[in-house]
Amino acid sequence: MLPKLIQHQSCTRREFVLASGLAVVGSLVSCGQGVEQKKTVISVNQANIRVRIGKNVKSVRVGKNIFTSKSLHDSAKTIELQPNTIIISNNQSKTISGNIVLYPKSNNTFDVIAHVPIEKYLPGVIAGELFAHWHPAAFAAQAVAARSYATHCGLERKNTSHFDVSDGPSSQMFLGDVTLKVAHRAVEETSGVVLSWNNRIIPSYYSSCCGGKAANALDAISSSEQHNIPPLRGHSGDDVCTSLERRTWTATRSARVLRKRLNACAKSMGIPILADIRTIRSIESIETNQHGRPTKLVVYGRRNEMCEVRARDFVRAANATVLSLPNTKEQIWSSFLKGEKIGSTLTIHGFGMGHGVGLCQYGAQELAGKGESWQKILAWYYPQVTIGG
Repeated sequence: MLPKLIQHQSCTRREFVLASGLAVVGSLVSCGQGVEQKKTVISVNQANIRVRIGKNVKSVRVGKNIFTSKSLHDSAKTIELQPNTIIISNNQSKTISGNIVLYPKSNNTFDVIAHVPIEKYLPGVIAGELFAHWHPAAFAAQAVAARSYATHCGLERKNTSHFDVSDGPSSQMFLGDVTLKVAHRAVEETSGVVLSWNNRIIPSYYSSCCGGKAANALDAISSSEQHNIPPLRGHSGDDVCTSLERRTWTATRSARVLRKRLNACAKSMGIPILADIRTIRSIESIETNQHGRPTKLVVYGRRNEMCEVRARDFVRAANATVLSLPNTKEQIWSSFLKGEKIGSTLTIHGFGMGHGVGLCQYGAQELAGKGESWQKILAWYYPQVTIGG
């Protein structure tokens, strides 16, 4: 069962105003407490999502046609192609129901952008994000989170970028057209439903596993004002994923190579404090958010010198590719960690996979298996959110 916080919440209604390009045609349900809200109905079914499925490529094959950066730059314009084509780039293929735009760039490459109706886009997202055998309620919760995130990005980047989302783990996985029935049923069941707060669709982040403690988007993503809202500050209390073996992980690194990697990233990532690290003896949490998840780490050196760094910056740098150093063989999966050096090896013990903001996918699967609805799952992971559909 869900924690008492969710069991005792009442569902009320709130007036919702959508930004341009989205039609108001449905109703809203809020899982806040004790607030009378006006009934409205929303649909985002007509929205198109611009998905970058190829970045800085020099050639792409669409069906039997091959396009190169040279041919695109000679024409000095984007090329729109017909729907239902197979895109092959870097030995990766996707079947896309939507228009394809090849967007020339100044470095003699181009981006491949798929323009896909959002309800056709979503099955390919949740099929890539979740395991096929997972519970339908987990798929439905993921569908709403993915729809809200994509819609928010589309509104935010409408006039500033040639794409809204990418098809990788830094944005949203997207496999193209898929036949997975549970994914299509989840999208149909939640058709048009989005998450909002204070009349705005939220960037409903999610990660594989929060590790038992929720992250605050202000700490884990960025200090942008759009993150300073209750649904993105995380829920109180331990998450159900705490009981899962998948929650924990261990990575071993050469302390010397890790130190060099952190030093190398000081300038390129704009984290000057990393240049001060000379040796690594241990890594510990020195500051946590209101839920107990680390937000700042301290790297202790051989002589007990201290280097304090934001937890999210440490992970970015520790996993970064540095051409002069060997590739990292073991990923550091989250900033919820601690490390200790034995000999020349630094062993890092961690909890969770990903930034830990919003929906915990493994937690959603556990809750769904306990009989909780997708609405209650979303209300748990996005406190005070309004669920509109």
